Amino acid sequence: MVTLIMNRALVISDNLELTSYLKHCAEESGVLNNCHIDYNYSFINKSPEKLIELGLSPINLKESHIIDELIKKYTVIISLHCKQIFPTRLVESVRCINIHPGFNPYNRGWFPQVFSIINGKPVGVTIHLMDTEIDHGNIIYQEKVPVFSYDTSETIYLRVLSTEKKLLKTHIHELLLGESSGFSPISEGNYNSISDFNKLCELDLNDQGTLRDHINLLRALTHGEIRNAYFIDEQGSKVFVKIRLES
Repeated sequence: MVTLIMNRALVISDNLELTSYLKHCAEESGVLNNCHIDYNYSFINKSPEKLIELGLSPINLKESHIIDELIKKYTVIISLHCKQIFPTRLVESVRCINIHPGFNPYNRGWFPQVFSIINGKPVGVTIHLMDTEIDHGNIIYQEKVPVFSYDTSETIYLRVLSTEKKLLKTHIHELLLGESSGFSPISEGNYNSISDFNKLCELDLNDQGTLRDHINLLRALTHGEIRNAYFIDEQGSKVFVKIRLES
């Protein structure tokens, strides 16, 4: 008698839409015949209510005994817009895959589409093996998305989200059951931190540049109802700024 060993996968996500979609793809594709999938969200998530309704429970990747359990239990762990950084011991012991809303190696780190509007570097989706650096490691799948002159951060992000879903649906078997080592990025690229983003948000009313530069900054910081860009007026009040673009 041949004994079949079922893979065990863990998805750690703080994105409700992508988690719901991945669950749907897993059920529809038949991959669950060969792989059991568990789901967690980050313990630092401040609004997990909808994820809890979806059946997710919290996990703290800073606890050593939790890492011990994950190493013993899972053959693959997927970071799906997870708010936590995976510790070195975990990525060196288990096949860890990151679904990243950016086109590595460009603008690794926070809010890739924001910085791509400003610096003109490509934006898209990268599915890659995780190593000890952030948004770094061999690339398994990757796809660019277009950026238009009338885009804001939000419209590009929605395009990225759609592309992430497409890649998840197309490659779910390979991601959960495969062993691809991927390929190296063409360079180290560049990295943007949350402090880099915060510096962009505080507008300098005396800043000099082209009108194109100023429009690009405002559209990079315009993301739906989120209040990002602001300046401090003469009375010391914080005034928030958005831009509306139509084609």
